[in-house]
Order: sequence, then structure tokens, then C-alpha cells
Amino acid sequence: MDETEELFQIATLVMVVAIVVVILFYLLVFLNPQVALNPLKPALPPTETRPGLPATWTPTPTNTPTYTPTPTSTHTPTATFTPTFTPTNTPIATATRTRPPWTNTPKPPTPSPFLYTVFRGGCFHSGGTFIEGYVTNAGGEEAGVRVRLGTAPGSGEVQTLTTGGGRSPGHYTFVIRAQGAQPGTWYVWIVDAAGKALSDPFATRVDTNNIRNSDDPSACWRAEINFGRR
Repeated sequence: MDETEELFQIATLVMVVAIVVVILFYLLVFLNPQVALNPLKPALPPTETRPGLPATWTPTPTNTPTYTPTPTSTHTPTATFTPTFTPTNTPIATATRTRPPWTNTPKPPTPSPFLYTVFRGGCFHSGGTFIEGYVTNAGGEEAGVRVRLGTAPGSGEVQTLTTGGGRSPGHYTFVIRAQGAQPGTWYVWIVDAAGKALSDPFATRVDTNNIRNSDDPSACWRAEINFGRR
């Protein structure tokens, strides 16, 4: 059994070597068909042979040319190109929808938290220093309204009085100094029975001075501050 296997191995090796030799042979023939091992060599292309010039070239005399009149060419009219009318499509304008302009809708004003609105008057020269004015509503002057004078907005109370005790039902007068100037900064606002502000204390600042020239528009001794109920 071992001898048989050895014979098969030898035969296999011989076959492998034979296959390698055949592959190499065909590879050589493929790369160079004119190789000596190729028994079927293809024919070579014929070699082109160009005829040579004679050994000595002798120019041959030619006859002297005679003048031959050349016929004058006649002008042949050239056909002109007549353009052919080609209809073109004229685009039809289509209506474009225009977007209406955007308008900003104003927001409604923020309602005031105060019941009374301030109407400032002027400030003029006078014999004394005081602040006066009127409190009105839809029916006219309003009596019984508490008006407060202070040295700061909403605080620094100096005096509180009620309208209707003087010239007319809605009138009030704060006498800061009966005679002469009293420079200072003052605020006037309306309050309820509990002292809560019913008008804007910051809207009534008055700066009095001691300018004694009555013709000077900057003189401020008598100020006017009026209130209107909403």
C-alpha cells in the first residue's frame, strides 16, 4: 500500500511539472509568436520597397511658353438669403396677486392706575410763595377732595387740605410763605381717606425760587396744578 501511494505522488508531481511547462510554452508563444519553439509562426508582413532615383538626373529643356489671353471672369450674382418669418409665442401677462401691505395695529394704551389726571399750569412771580389749583369731574368742580403737599413724590407730607373751603367748590391753596420767596421742591397729589395716592405724585414737581424780577419768565413763586377726575 505504501508503494502505491508513492507511485501516485510521483505521478502527481510529474503532472504538475508538465502543466507548468505547457503554461510557460504558451506564455512564450503569446509574448513572441516568432519564438523558435513555435511550430506555427505567423507570416511576417511584406517589406515596403521604395523605388530609387536614377543615378544622374538631367533636366529636360522645355518649350518657351506663349502668351495665351486669360478670359475675364464674369460676375455671378450671389443669391441673397431671404429670412423666413418664424412666428414667436408672445407670453401673455398673468395677473400677480399683490399682498396687501402689513399694517401695525397699535396696542391700546395702558390704563392709568390713578383716578385723577394732572393738568399742569404755569408758575409766576407773586407777593408770596404758594401752590393752588382746581379739582374737577364731569359735572364741574369737585368739593371734598383731599389734596396733599409734600417735599418728595408721595412722601414728605407738609400739609393736607380739602377742596371747597376757599374760593370755589373745587379750589385749593397751599400757602408755603405768605410774604416773600421760599425756594424749594414741592409735590402735590390727591389721596383717599387712607392716604392712598389717587393721582401721580411724580407728575406735579414744582421748583420755587427767589427771583424777584417780576418780568423774568423763570421766576416761580405761585404755581398752578389742576386735577381732573377720569
